[in-house]
Amino acid sequence: MVYYEHFCKEHIAMILAIASIITGVLYWCRKADRKHRADATDPDGKLSNKHGIAPSLKVARILAVVLFFAELIQDILAYREGFPIKSILPLHLCNMGIFIHLLSSFTKGKAASFFSEISLVLIMPGALGAILFPDWNYQPFWRWLSLTIFFTHMLLVMIPLIHLVGGRIHVKFSHFWYSILFMLIVAPPIYLVDIKLGADYLFLRIPVEGSPLEWTYNLFGERLYILGLFCLMIFVLAIEYSLIIGIRALRNHLRKT
Repeated sequence: MVYYEHFCKEHIAMILAIASIITGVLYWCRKADRKHRADATDPDGKLSNKHGIAPSLKVARILAVVLFFAELIQDILAYREGFPIKSILPLHLCNMGIFIHLLSSFTKGKAASFFSEISLVLIMPGALGAILFPDWNYQPFWRWLSLTIFFTHMLLVMIPLIHLVGGRIHVKFSHFWYSILFMLIVAPPIYLVDIKLGADYLFLRIPVEGSPLEWTYNLFGERLYILGLFCLMIFVLAIEYSLIIGIRALRNHLRKT
């Protein structure tokens, strides 16, 4: 049973609320980071470490931990309500994003660069797509489960944007393979789990109705659906990298003029 349609008035109100909260948090993080950099800059123009980590990184770490426990509590409550174990295993892309966000927030160096870029260009679009085309609309909109899923997906979108605003993600075309490698590693075993349990964790078997995944299914057909998903991922990644790098280049050009 479908309790609400995509983009009904309640759904639109939720999207607007999520967008407002994310915008407010990003604005605060950007402003707090500027103040932190100003306070940490010595008379010679060099940054000092005596003021600790940037406020935006603190917020990202707190939210990454909150996200982990929110998902854990949600799964425990869902299991107690009778949801089978196979339906709440952390194998959805957004579930994996919980661990990706923890790694991007608490690691350093190349590991932080790898996981933070995956969180931005792969996990965030997936979570955003889930908010726009929720597959949990089999639940009443105002039920606790539906609301908590919206909350966790909001954090999945927010955390990588906080890293981006904080200047910790350096998107480059040479990093394009990051997300492809990640999916090539995780998708095949999860597909086998889907077949074994009759599940659909990465929507590799059945697309979300009314979503771009269904459009891809209709375009490529059942036999070539997975190939279509791979093409869709490449297409989305290409748009993201082009936009991010293009906007950055334009901003740098405007600063010089």
